[in-house]
Amino acid sequence: MPLSQNENLILQALQDYLFAVSAQKHPNPPDLIPHCLRLEQLESELGSMIHPRLQHFLESKSYRKAHDFLTAVSTSPLANPKTPAQSCAR
Repeated sequence: MPLSQNENLILQALQDYLFAVSAQKHPNPPDLIPHCLRLEQLESELGSMIHPRLQHFLESKSYRKAHDFLTAVSTSPLANPKTPAQSCAR
């Protein structure tokens, strides 16, 4: 199932945050605070309009789980069937 505009905003913010986290061991690592503030802002603004499980992950600051949830939802073969479902013949 394609992600909504709100989910895409959250996914992009999560990807930016996770990239910044992965760069923390580099010289001159990026500041994580703006990323955290952005995610908190999105959760506050969009929390009532997103999937309850995603909202829970964002409230709990489980950003990796939120990212994995959105990635799984957007790539699930059940959500994006390549062939139409066939009915059972009786």
